[in-house]
Amino acid sequence: MDFERDKMNYDKLLDFAVELSARLQKSGAETYRVEETISRILTAYGTEAEASVIPNNINATCKSPDGQYHTIVRRIHSCDTLLDGIEKYSALSREICAKTPELDEAWDMLNATTASIRRYNWFFTFLGYFLIGFGFGFFFSGTLMDSIIAGVAGIAVGLCQRFMNNLHANTFFTTLICGFVLAFISHCSAHLGICRNADIASIGAIMILVPGFLFTNSIRDIIYGDTMSGVNRLIQVLIIAAALVVGTSVAVSLARLIFGSVEPAARLVSYPVIFQCIAGCIGALGFCLLFNIHGHGILLCLIGAFFSWLVYCICAHYGTSEYLCYFFAAAFSSLYAEIMARIRKYPATSYLMASLVPLIPGSGVYYTVNAVANGDVSLFWEKGVSTVAIAGAMALAILLISTLFRMWKVYIARRMSRAKNK
Repeated sequence: MDFERDKMNYDKLLDFAVELSARLQKSGAETYRVEETISRILTAYGTEAEASVIPNNINATCKSPDGQYHTIVRRIHSCDTLLDGIEKYSALSREICAKTPELDEAWDMLNATTASIRRYNWFFTFLGYFLIGFGFGFFFSGTLMDSIIAGVAGIAVGLCQRFMNNLHANTFFTTLICGFVLAFISHCSAHLGICRNADIASIGAIMILVPGFLFTNSIRDIIYGDTMSGVNRLIQVLIIAAALVVGTSVAVSLARLIFGSVEPAARLVSYPVIFQCIAGCIGALGFCLLFNIHGHGILLCLIGAFFSWLVYCICAHYGTSEYLCYFFAAAFSSLYAEIMARIRKYPATSYLMASLVPLIPGSGVYYTVNAVANGDVSLFWEKGVSTVAIAGAMALAILLISTLFRMWKVYIARRMSRAKNK
């Protein structure tokens, strides 16, 4: 393709690179992956490239041989977590960079990739919602009925999310309604004697709404140097947390108004470590369905989730501090994800997100939110600081492992380049 004779192709090239990256971002790809996709495609076609990405916004520039700069700013209105999309768009990006096809052919390849992305039907989607609540009900030491009610509340959250999304409701209001519904179901069930512990049932279902991945990614972006992206995500976390405070507190107050007395807190069940790991895998399987992970990749993700919590428990058994336990467990998850990504030639994101599921500080977020609702300032600070520290330890571990792998990749590439030059 002769770009020097037809400089308008630079606009077309930039438009293609940004469109592919936009579809990546809509699928839930990390900030650095979206930026690298733009830069690599433009560089592969022989032009200088600059890209700046924050959630919901892409800014990209390329320079033609005559010195003119071509810039596109794209706003992304909605994003989802579609890991099958991240995998396929990333594979397409590598193929485009390797073959540099004509742009018309590249557009056809992009549209074909979009058409090939798989989504689970409604049955498996709502099964995912149920499994998250059910699995984490056991994971956080609830009884069988606590876990079942958590699963039912999870399905109710899924129904609310779909209904609110069809009405184009904003994140704050959607989360508020979902938080109200799950807390009301859990506390009414406890008052009626269906389950023993309303908090555990609420925590199991609230894992669907807890911005654990968003919070961890925000800390990781800030540490990595993508400050604007990190701050943007952090603000989203605060908005979601505020909505959960309002929704759950109103639900608890309404349940107490209807039933009168406050249900007594039941003693938690002590489960063996292996059972905890299996329960975490059940919750992770639910997330795999919601995140649209397909094929035997699901099994690999569940293996990562199982051993990540096992690493945490082993560290805790030998007296390691809580924050270091989360650090080592997250480091294992990141290491496992990076290895699987290189074996299967897929992005590490899929394996990392599923492996981290048991480590999401869902109970910490819930009790922090609950402390705000009850006006308990000391408990709020205790749980809030602990949750932030856990997320920070996990983000630091993930960043450390991913950085080491990226440095190793650059080192190998330079060695190969030097060998060719000789």
